[in-house]
Amino acid sequence: MTTVIDPQFATLAAAQAFSPPIAPTYIRTAFYDSHQVAGSGAVYRKNGTSAGDLVITLSNGVTLVGYSLASIPVTASMLGARAGVNATAAIDALLTGNYPHVLIDGSYQTDGNHVISTGKKRVECFGGSVLTLRAPSGTVTGHYPVIDIAADDVQIDGDLTIDGGSHAGYQASIGIRAGLSTGARRKRPTIRGVKVRNLGLAGVMALCVDSPTIEDIDGYNIIAPTGTEFGDTVYVAACRKPIVRNIRSTKCKRDGVVLTYTGNLNTTDMLVDGVFAEGHLDSPSACVWVEMTGARDPRGIITNIIANDCLEGVALTDANSEIVLSNVKLIGNRLQGSSAGNVFGVQIQSGRLDNWYIDRFNTALQLEPNGEYQFALSSQVGSFATGETVTGGTSVSSGTLRFQHVEIVVTGSTLDYELGETVTGGTSGATGTVVDFFANVLRVLSISGIFQSAETVTGGTSGTAKTASSVTRRIYVRNTAGIFTAGETVTGGTSGATAVIAAPYQTQLAIGPGTLMNCPTDAIVVANVVTPASISLTGIRGNTQSHGLRFNLSAGQRVRKVSVRDVALKNSTSVGIMFRVTTGGMIDEMFVDGLDMSEWVGDGNGSSITAGIVTRFIGGDNPGLQGSTGLPINLAVNTTLTGLHNRAICHNNGAGAARTHTLPPAVPGLRIGFAGVHSTHVMNLDPSGTDTIKGGGAGKYLILDPGERVVLEAYSAGLWVVSSAIGWAGDFEP
Repeated sequence: MTTVIDPQFATLAAAQAFSPPIAPTYIRTAFYDSHQVAGSGAVYRKNGTSAGDLVITLSNGVTLVGYSLASIPVTASMLGARAGVNATAAIDALLTGNYPHVLIDGSYQTDGNHVISTGKKRVECFGGSVLTLRAPSGTVTGHYPVIDIAADDVQIDGDLTIDGGSHAGYQASIGIRAGLSTGARRKRPTIRGVKVRNLGLAGVMALCVDSPTIEDIDGYNIIAPTGTEFGDTVYVAACRKPIVRNIRSTKCKRDGVVLTYTGNLNTTDMLVDGVFAEGHLDSPSACVWVEMTGARDPRGIITNIIANDCLEGVALTDANSEIVLSNVKLIGNRLQGSSAGNVFGVQIQSGRLDNWYIDRFNTALQLEPNGEYQFALSSQVGSFATGETVTGGTSVSSGTLRFQHVEIVVTGSTLDYELGETVTGGTSGATGTVVDFFANVLRVLSISGIFQSAETVTGGTSGTAKTASSVTRRIYVRNTAGIFTAGETVTGGTSGATAVIAAPYQTQLAIGPGTLMNCPTDAIVVANVVTPASISLTGIRGNTQSHGLRFNLSAGQRVRKVSVRDVALKNSTSVGIMFRVTTGGMIDEMFVDGLDMSEWVGDGNGSSITAGIVTRFIGGDNPGLQGSTGLPINLAVNTTLTGLHNRAICHNNGAGAARTHTLPPAVPGLRIGFAGVHSTHVMNLDPSGTDTIKGGGAGKYLILDPGERVVLEAYSAGLWVVSSAIGWAGDFEP
């Protein structure tokens, strides 16, 4: 038998004043409090304690009996929330109480900063439910979440609007925040179906949590406090395996979706699917911004992106990643190149870009291949230090060690370890922080000592203990002009540690099929190369109002290999340059095949590779590059062609004086064309070493006067032959 007091009490206060000799099993109230909001009543069940949501004193005047809400879900109105009145206390009680399922069932004003502090909670929202920040009397400083998730496995879904109103005093407001600003916690939050309006730092923020899911978020007018870089609809930092889907962002200070990593957690296998941003014109701002500072091997897919009138479409900066960016449509509407205009369609450093359409951005593609090295090491002696210079003993290449970690292969699954916990080697006593795990591989940032194979690795938080079958140390190096090789010994300049490179790996940048239109500055720019890198461009079509493909390399910058295949751009003005490599940097090898400038109406003579910048050039079938309007290598200064230039055509546009160019060693099958296009200056073509040009003899060089052209071919080692000529008089000089 159970007993229920009936009729029900009018309010919670009336029920708490009840003092029976024996406590009933249930107590029912018609209303939560004296305001008697319709539907705010509830049923309370005796919980066997002297505390709870409702407490009565028995008739003996001593015994306290506690009751907990028995209604599921518990609603905000049950706890006294009502429209038009400050509902902070009721929403606090709803979200901090020990209820597994709660319901925000109306439109309420609140002071915000509500913390979900119990585990495994579902927060459901009725259609049209709203939390509006009540204007405070003074400015609120610091991060100020409306809902702060501090518990594991919380799910917020339904139809909820979080509105910051006029921002008065809430410049640092956040709609929903999950996790912590430092450390690593496995909270696994799910946030879906939320509109965020008129907030400060961010609409939805996830910090240092495991596997967050953020989807169906609609952001509008997310501003940024003075001096900060926030203002995002969705902000994800240091999260492992995030899923971000179906995001709409309008007129926000910075980005629609930003993913950033500060080294607290290894972030891998991200999925961003479906982002629509418009009107993001503050600097910096983009539809999607991925900033990989401190990340370790990020992987993932970013797909189905639409940006309309944003300063940048998609920016993947400081990336050492294997990210595939695909199905991107970016439309810019301001073309002035100022802070109010559209700057880059896509800015990317590594990974792959496929299936894209970019229209009306100053530069469609800003490519910055960084080529960062990852080394698997063996025979290590000592411990390397982050930030020190690492030098190769054979290659003499050197670079800055950005970070390092250990990959420990254990027997069995690693999924029962905790992210962020400290693990200890049972034999070596080495310690490290768990930053990632997958299958039977545990990734650890070393703290002290060197982990060993066959020892037991025990987690300090989870208590998990498993045997290490193998241990591989990895370091990440960038800012190097040289090329490291497998098998060489590297040495730390500060620590003095040494190790053998078992396997070097460099990140690549590959641009696949896409279309670009109406670019007033550059169609494609390759610039800011930090470390020798490789890049490929394939299947690109479109038109540009100015320059086409430009390699803008400063002194000390170096690209290892460039492959340009099947690229056709139409110039719609008369001032553009189709293809240029500017002075200062170096390209080790360039292959150009199918570069179509047959409809180009720009400055063909300026389409050039500047003197000596390409060590090895291989030309394919390039329509329009064989005539006077398509001369791809400009030798404007005295030049030594030290490498193989096959099917290259060289000229001296803008030379300023007579120039002498030393040919590369004659190798059978090599063909190079030269044209004296400058109106007054000559080109002297001097064979290398003891090589000769047939007809000139030993010690003779060939002279090209303005308007003359020759093609030199090597049919045998050491001998050049003039295979064709236009206007050349056969001039040689000693």
